[in-house]
Amino acid sequence: MLSAIPRKYRTLVIRVAVCLIFCVLLFHLLPSREQALKGAGKSDESGFRFVDYDENVDESLDDVKDLPEPSEDGIIHEKALAPAAHRAVDGSDIIQVSENVTEEEVVPEAQFSYYDEKEMEPWFKKSSPEQTDPGEFGNAYRLSEEEDADEKIKESVKKGWSNHAFNHYICEKISLHRTLPDRRDKECKVNKKGEKRQWRKPLPDTSVIIIFHNEAWCALLRTVYSVLETSPARLLKEIILVDDASTNEDLGKKLADYVSKLKIVRIIRLPKRSGLIRARLVGAESATAEVLTFLDSHCECAPYWLEPLLEGIAEDPKRVVCPVIEVIDADNFAVSTTTARHIPIGAFGWGLEFRWATQPGNRGMEISENDRDAPFTTPVMAGACFSFDKANFKHYGSYDLSMNGIGSENIELSFRVWMCGGSIEINPCSRVGHVGRKRKPYKDADVDDRQVKNKMVIAETWMDDYKWMFYRRTPRARELETPDVTDRRKKIEEMDCGNFEWYMTNVAPDTHIVAYKDIISHGEIRPASDQSYCVDSNNVHGNPGSILDVMKCHGLGKGQYYEFTKETELRQNTISELCLAASTDKEEGEVWTEKCRFPWHDTPESQKWLLLPEGRIYHLDSDRCLTFNLRTLRVSLLKCVKGPGQTWVFDQKDGYEEDTDDDEEEDLKALGVEELPEEQEQKDPSQD
Repeated sequence: MLSAIPRKYRTLVIRVAVCLIFCVLLFHLLPSREQALKGAGKSDESGFRFVDYDENVDESLDDVKDLPEPSEDGIIHEKALAPAAHRAVDGSDIIQVSENVTEEEVVPEAQFSYYDEKEMEPWFKKSSPEQTDPGEFGNAYRLSEEEDADEKIKESVKKGWSNHAFNHYICEKISLHRTLPDRRDKECKVNKKGEKRQWRKPLPDTSVIIIFHNEAWCALLRTVYSVLETSPARLLKEIILVDDASTNEDLGKKLADYVSKLKIVRIIRLPKRSGLIRARLVGAESATAEVLTFLDSHCECAPYWLEPLLEGIAEDPKRVVCPVIEVIDADNFAVSTTTARHIPIGAFGWGLEFRWATQPGNRGMEISENDRDAPFTTPVMAGACFSFDKANFKHYGSYDLSMNGIGSENIELSFRVWMCGGSIEINPCSRVGHVGRKRKPYKDADVDDRQVKNKMVIAETWMDDYKWMFYRRTPRARELETPDVTDRRKKIEEMDCGNFEWYMTNVAPDTHIVAYKDIISHGEIRPASDQSYCVDSNNVHGNPGSILDVMKCHGLGKGQYYEFTKETELRQNTISELCLAASTDKEEGEVWTEKCRFPWHDTPESQKWLLLPEGRIYHLDSDRCLTFNLRTLRVSLLKCVKGPGQTWVFDQKDGYEEDTDDDEEEDLKALGVEELPEEQEQKDPSQD
């Protein structure tokens, strides 16, 4: 055969033939695409995981094709798995809790016996106050003109705010035995027959646990007396005060001598600062009653606050029951009034911060008069006051000891209760006042990192792929070492708990998620001339109405995280769903936060923004640009000009290509903008 080929081409033909043979052998040796997908060491099409080679793998091609892929919101959604207590044999969910109403089995009244008034007398009886006494019946106490002009009083007020984060001068003016009015709805006071409300027998007893660290004497003792003077003696077994290494002199021997006369009150002293979580665990371990009731050290209990909490647990020991939290004004100590139609539920933002939210579908406004005493479920509980069956507190794992100090422990406990078979409800017939401090009066070392680490524990333990919603909003969390939650996850598996997909679907279905494909840019908004600063709404509670400025970047998310969406919103959703807004009517071009209207309504003109070339942020309605001044740390809307004062850097642009000029012009025309604002050579406003 080779003789038929001219000699000068024989070498070339031999080389080509050898190459062809080698290619054929290589083709047969390497696995086919199907073989690769079945586990022959190749990556799967989704790009999320690699399958190690294993000769014994017996997976079908279809099974591998069904590997989870992110949905539009960027999250890999697993199949919702209910807690074992809510799960049928076939794995289906047999209990739906999205109705947000606690269902109770109807039992004939004749089968119950009730406590009479004498059986429900408290340990101590309040004296009858005068209506004009300072702060009585929850009224505000305000300084007189003479007091307001007194320099010593001014200094005392200033010192009190610094030490306690409330008006300590006024706190001391109000009696330790202040009476709060009974502001429950009438349906809580009488039964369906119009007779005075009674409580079913038997109710469990409770230990009230109060943690304090350098708390003001007036606030701590008013909390204690409010419990003693409003709680039935047969139900209140003890009050345990846990001193978390206080250094104030009056909280030492003076306090011990004082409470020794209060019969059922005792103090546990911690040798070193331990934080709320560990201090509460010490109190819980020492408690001897059937139910644990945790209470902050600056609260006041209204009449009949305890009975509804214990009745809810008597009906279902796996239930955690919370009162309605009334706000005590930190300045004048006035106590708010909330009717059953306006009671909010507890919720969380994706920065794992607690917030209050309107009941889903505005259910509160639909409550008929006959149902205003009905408890309702809440996805998350506030940490200020709640009652928990002691045996189930231990069964669910109590507090997570891998968390330290204070911060988001109520969110972790809420996730755990719901996903492991319990429930959480708010009882509208129980009212407790709580001093609404805007900050903590103490600053521990590394407190910010500890709080971020606490949230990382929550995300890694409970949130499955939803955890990226938290990490995206918290730059500092991406810098810290990921916590090891192996032991906690093992316990969750042993308890046969549900997953976060079930929680989101059934417990918190109204939690909003902006689809990741609809996010054009997200992260921190920084002045290009000094990227150590960030736009900040200074909004630690997620309330609308805060004014923007620039502050040093802290990496904690909160008021410094933003999403620019395809709806042209600048959205801030670490706590609640807020959008940046402005208008031509607002003086001095201020920019503020307000509730986002989309997706429930169309985006209003006041909330529409554009990201323009060279980093400018343009407000369509006012035809102005977002401007910063690093000297005054102000943010405002001013006429668009050339200069660094209107040049911003958006921290992240994940997975999105920059628009071309042609694309941007088309987008502007679609929004009704014929052309970009004209650049003018003017003085840079950031230098004023």
